[in-house]
Order: sequence, then structure tokens, then C-alpha cells
Amino acid sequence: MAVPPKYRHMETFYKYYSGEKKAPVLTIFIGGNHEASNHLWELPYGGWVAPNIFYLGYSGVVNYGGIRIGGLSGIYKGHDYHKGHFERPPYNDSTVRSAYHVRSFDVFMLKLISQPIDIFMSHDWPLGVYHHGNLEALYRFKGFLRPEIERNTLGSPPAGELLSLLKPKYWFAAHLHTKFPALVPHDCQDGLKFTKFLALDKCLPRREFLQVIDVGPAQAPLELTYDPEWLAITKLTSTLNNATPRLTSLPNAQQTSQFRPDGKAVEEVAKVFGNPPKVLDNFEITSAPYNPHVPKKTKISQVLPVINPQTETFCTMLGINNPCYLEKKCATPLTPCPNPEEIDLSDGDDDCVLQGNPDEIDVGDDDDDDETMHISSSDADTNTGANNMNKPNQNRSHLELPKPMNTGPSSMEHTCSVSFADDTSQTDIKESERTMPEGVSHEDSSVLEPQKKVMKLKRRNQSLYTSNDNEQDSDN
Repeated sequence: MAVPPKYRHMETFYKYYSGEKKAPVLTIFIGGNHEASNHLWELPYGGWVAPNIFYLGYSGVVNYGGIRIGGLSGIYKGHDYHKGHFERPPYNDSTVRSAYHVRSFDVFMLKLISQPIDIFMSHDWPLGVYHHGNLEALYRFKGFLRPEIERNTLGSPPAGELLSLLKPKYWFAAHLHTKFPALVPHDCQDGLKFTKFLALDKCLPRREFLQVIDVGPAQAPLELTYDPEWLAITKLTSTLNNATPRLTSLPNAQQTSQFRPDGKAVEEVAKVFGNPPKVLDNFEITSAPYNPHVPKKTKISQVLPVINPQTETFCTMLGINNPCYLEKKCATPLTPCPNPEEIDLSDGDDDCVLQGNPDEIDVGDDDDDDETMHISSSDADTNTGANNMNKPNQNRSHLELPKPMNTGPSSMEHTCSVSFADDTSQTDIKESERTMPEGVSHEDSSVLEPQKKVMKLKRRNQSLYTSNDNEQDSDN
């Protein structure tokens, strides 16, 4: 995982993975920028990372108790946005970072959703969402964010587009390590609606990292199910999935309707997965669990990519290819690569500087929901990301667009979403990245080593990385 050395020590998740502990309530999450990317790589379409802890995948939608929950993993970086998910274990210094960068294909899939979303999650904030909350309170706690906010370049442009398009009732985010609620208005045919945005602080003493929200009574049995529309979208778009560092070819506006599921496509996946399409309780351990009784300094074998049985089962049922299969040989679960290297598991100082709480910000309790559009460049290292994102077909005229697995008109009926009542908040930190050199294919990217000295560039918002959160990351 990509974190400064002082954070490279084992915490407690291994106890849930090994079965020593079990999460007391169903937990649904998306990936951010400090994840065990090799473990999440096994589950591109989502799955159980431990009993009762479910990962949504690179992007995904599930249902629980009649509540429709969607999410987008990772953070936005313009230089990787139009590439495929080419990164795979073992990672190098570049791919360990680019592995958690949002890709255009994942966003394209979410843009095909036609039924209402109740809750949406992203790691970084949607671009422009800060204009709909108490900015002065935000500046008091995170004053170094002011320049980017005033330029309207803080946050994720793709997430801003999705906020405007999907208009969820709630949007939860993280990444900036501060609580921040906002009420985002949307102009709709039936009037003005709102998305209640909430980001929270990180999980430390005297920080606002938890908020309980009542979303109303369940409208269906309290069980986790796949979303039928999302299953149909996943099947139809699977031919577009790109696992290389080359640019992903996506449909233009006229072609998009071929990949938008109709009622027939939804019915077909429902026949396979059932009605309701329950998520299988099929978690399996694929890597040897951490043993706290071994010495802190030890020889650890570098592990090959692992094909997770959950992903195999999902792809087989849906009738699509497993994107984890490579030209290179993948390991079966618990089979290490014979190339050990010494890894120091001891940790240095991992204390964090505690900051005072920001003022409590209240958000109105409107139950309305809809959406607003914001587009701009994101995160720390590019102010041209928005321009790049808005030219998705640039230099791609030679690429042939694959056909969908089945076609149909965009006649998906809208269904009513659950009505909510509520609150809001905010969190997480930014970090720098090293880009994958152009022209590197996925066959050799995992063994790429730096060949020459790279000139260091001064970051545009270096203060973000040397902030009070004390989580700076080395970046070229």
C-alpha cells in the first residue's frame, strides 16, 4: 500500500480476514488511496474482503433493505483517467499509486444508471461540492485548501459529473480529513431537489469521524443483494473493459444507447442470479493471514496475482470474462512467487498531530434529492485534468469500439427510491503520485524499474502534503 514508512505497520484488519473477529454489522465500503491494492485487485466487481465486510469494486451498486447504494473507488488523476486498470501485483513504486486511480470506464458504467440512487460513496470529493457548505468553517480547519477552492480545482471532476447526473439522496466522501456537510441543489422537472453531502474526519481521538443517519424504515428484507440494473450494465459493457495502459475506447453519445440495459436485459440477469439476486456468502481466504507471533523482521515472499474464487463465480454466472486473467501466469490462492525479499515490518513513529474540531455545521432536513453538475481538475498534481477528461476521444479515432454483449433500447423504467430523512459530514488526505511512463505495456509494467534520474518538480499545492495531518508522501 502507498503510505509513508511510519504508517507501514500491521493494524487489526487481519483479525477480521482470518476469522478471529467478525464485523458486528454489515459493512459496505469503497477503496481510497491507502488500501491493500493487491487484495482489492482480486475483486474488480466487488466481493467480500472478510465476513460481513463487502467491497463495491472499482465501481458498483448493491441493494440493502430496499436502499440502493452505489460507489466509485479510488481518487482522480487526469494522467491515468483514460487508461485501463493495467496495474497488478507485484507493484512497483509507480503502479502501487496508479492502481487506485479512477478510470473512465468505471465512471462510464455509472453514467448508464437510470434508476434512482439513494446513497453514493466516493473517496475524494466531487468537484465544487464545497461551494454548498460552510466554507469559512472549512477554512478555519483546513486553510491550505483555500487556493484550490477559489480556483474551483479541488476534488474529482468525474465525481462532480456523477453528482449532477445521478442526484443521489446522500453522498458520502472522505480524503480531506475534516468533517464537512453540504446541501447540493438540483434543478429537476418536478422541482428543486437536494443531495445531502457528508464527509467525515479520520478516526482519531477528538476528531469527528462518526455520524449516525436514519434513512427510514426498510422497504425490503435486510439482506445484501446485487442490483439488477447494475448486473445488466456490467454484462453489456464487459467488452469495453481495458486491462492495459493504453487509452480506453468508450462509446460516443450516439453509441451509448447500445450499452444501456432495457427491461429484457435486466430480466435475463435476474433469471441467473435470482429474484432478488442475493449476494453469495462465499468469502474465501486467498492469502495466508498475518501471524502476529512471528518476528517483526522476516523474509516475506513476493506474491503473484491471485484469482479470487468470488470473482470467478461472479463472472461465470454473468457470462463475462474475468479481467484478472493475464497473459502472465497467475497464482492459485496461497501460492507465493519464489522470489523472497526482506521486508522490515517494524514501524517508526506513527503519531499524528491532533487538530481541534471544526465548528459543527448543520444541514437542513429536506428529504428531496437530485443533482448538480461540477467539472474541473482534481487532486494535487494536475490543473489540466478537466481538459483531458473532456476530450475522451482524443487520439482514439483508430480504435474500434467493441459491441455490447447484447443490445436494446434505453427503455429502463424508473422506480421510486426510498424516502429519507437526515444529517451530514466529511474526511481524508491527499497524496502525490508517480506516473507510469508512456509506452509501458501491462506485460512489463509490474517489473518496471527506474532507469534514470528524474528531475524533481515542485508540487502546486505542496502544503497539502505537509499539513497538520503529517502524512506526506514522497513524489516526483
